[in-house]
Amino acid sequence: MDRITPGIIAIVIGAIVAVLLFVPFVAASYRLRGGLTVSRTLGWAALLVSFLAIWTYTILPAPAITDNYRCTTPNLDLLTDLRDILALQHGGSSLVANAALQVVVLNIIFFIPLGFLLRFLFSWGVVRATAAGLLVSLAVETTQLTGLWGVYPCSYRLFSVGDLLHNTLGAVIGSLIALALLRRRAARLPESVAPARITAGRRLLGMLSDVLVFTLVSLLVGLLASLLRVLVLAPDSAAVSDPLETSLGIVIGLLVYLIPLLVTGTTIGESAVLLRGEGGWSPLVLARAVRASLGLGGVIVSSELVPVVGDLMALGLAVAVVLSVFVDGERRGLAARAAGMSLVDARRH
Repeated sequence: MDRITPGIIAIVIGAIVAVLLFVPFVAASYRLRGGLTVSRTLGWAALLVSFLAIWTYTILPAPAITDNYRCTTPNLDLLTDLRDILALQHGGSSLVANAALQVVVLNIIFFIPLGFLLRFLFSWGVVRATAAGLLVSLAVETTQLTGLWGVYPCSYRLFSVGDLLHNTLGAVIGSLIALALLRRRAARLPESVAPARITAGRRLLGMLSDVLVFTLVSLLVGLLASLLRVLVLAPDSAAVSDPLETSLGIVIGLLVYLIPLLVTGTTIGESAVLLRGEGGWSPLVLARAVRASLGLGGVIVSSELVPVVGDLMALGLAVAVVLSVFVDGERRGLAARAAGMSLVDARRH
């Protein structure tokens, strides 16, 4: 396996995990910090990918357990890497092409993002970044030393105290770069109890959260139904998802969206961004049903149940919903306005 593939794997896994955790992340950000910024979102995504990259490069390439591979001997000599670099230089290798030097440089570079992001996200100083880099590196090297904690009978990757030093140095350098580029922020969190203005971005973030919850629930239910059919009900059947399983996923996903809205007047996505639906025409349940039919619920039903023109209707309704957020001065949107409902900050008493 080349040096790029583990990084690509880390990015792909990181993207999947980020999608799965996006709504909880939004909810936590609004409750802990009173809002969400692009820079902090990107910072957390970068930290996630950085951690995953550290572990993919720790584990991969991994031999099959049945393979014959040579067990490694731990390197406890801090000067081994220096000797390897000098040996290759004496052998006529150029400094740029020196493989031993490349490994050292990569080990340092690999932990620079960790040190930088610890300061950016948590305002940690150099000492704590150094300790964090050392602990993460020690966890990596111990994982290698123990053969993935006993999965393999012996270590197939080299435990090296030199790597510990270089990784920790990378975290220190990253923290120093952040020290030079970023102004230190106050450690305390802002007052998140004060109501904030309802912006179009906040409304759209709530809508995106609703779409993600519906999509993930639908996919998960459909996948579980397929696994149940294949593993329990019909082991000899094909593993391809059938239309009934897909439909079951869509129905459950739609119910997850509709039930909170019909019962409380607020969707899961709106709750994540600390919004609350209030009021509505009488009877209240009818008003909430109107809102659901002109929002995501209407988009889903149109797309899945209306033949021929359903997708076009769903697209038109989705565009109208998004545009109405910008047109309405209170950011209520098409559905809430039609239902006579208003959206307020959930922290308002």
